[in-house]
Amino acid sequence: MAKKKLDLSIIIVNFNTSELTLDCIESVKKNTKNVNYEIIVVNNSDQAEQSKILHQNQPDDILIIDTKNRGFGTANNAGVKIAKGGYLLLLNSDIKVLDDSIFLMLKFLRKQQEIAALSPLLYASDGKTLQKHFFGDFPTIGSLTFRRWQGRSADLSKEFFYAKMVSAAAMMIEKKKYDKVCGFDQNFFMYCEDDDLCRRLTQNGYKNAVLTAAKMIHLENQSSSNQKRLRMYYKSQSYYWQKHNGTFWRIVMEIIRWPYKSINILISK
Repeated sequence: MAKKKLDLSIIIVNFNTSELTLDCIESVKKNTKNVNYEIIVVNNSDQAEQSKILHQNQPDDILIIDTKNRGFGTANNAGVKIAKGGYLLLLNSDIKVLDDSIFLMLKFLRKQQEIAALSPLLYASDGKTLQKHFFGDFPTIGSLTFRRWQGRSADLSKEFFYAKMVSAAAMMIEKKKYDKVCGFDQNFFMYCEDDDLCRRLTQNGYKNAVLTAAKMIHLENQSSSNQKRLRMYYKSQSYYWQKHNGTFWRIVMEIIRWPYKSINILISK
C-alpha cells in the first residue's frame, strides 16, 4: 500500500540548544493533530555534548541531519532539500507550539493561495506578551538603528492581517513557493534572511501574513551572546542593503548607522 502523501515538513535548526530543540519537538507532537507531517532537525552544533544530547534523546520518527554550521538560512535550505511535504514549517529551536496552531496555519494557507509566508502570533516566554517585531515592513533609511523599527501593532480583531515581512522563527510556506525564489539567500549567516526572503516573495507577486488564531511562544536569543548577535546582525544588514539598494545607499546607511552601531556593541560587552 502506498504511503499517504505528507502534508507538511517541519524543519528545526539546532545550534547548541539541544534541550530546547527536544522541547520544541515535544510541543509539536503534543499539539498537532490531523496533519500528516515529518520533522527534520538540522544539527549545526559545534559542541560534542550538545550533539550527544540530541542524538541520545532522538525520537524514533525524527530525522536528524548533522552539518557544519554555515548559518541559519543554509541549514534551513539543507532541510528543505530533503523535505517531502507539500508545505514547510520553519521553526526556531526555542519555539513552543500552542494548541492546534499548526493545523490552523496549514488549513488557512491551503485556501489563501496569494499568501506565501505565514506567521502565527509569537508570544514572549510568559505566554501573554506579544513579541516585538516578529512582523513589519521592509527596512528603510528611517529604520536603520532599530531592526524593524517601523513594525506596527498586531490587529487581533481580524482573522489575519498582511505584513510585508514575517519572522522565520515560525514561518509556514508552500514548498513550491519557497523553491520558486530559491529559498534563503545563503550569503546571510544569521539575521535579515527572513526580510530578504519575504521581499523576494512579494517581488514574485505573493503576499505575506500573520494568522491571529495561531499562537506560539518564542523564547528568543538562546544560542549566542549579545555582542556576537549584534555583530552578525550589522553584517547581515549591510549585505541586505547592498543587495536591495546598491553600493551608494549601503555606504550612506553605514555612515548614518555608525554611531549607533559603535555604542550598541560597546554596551553589549
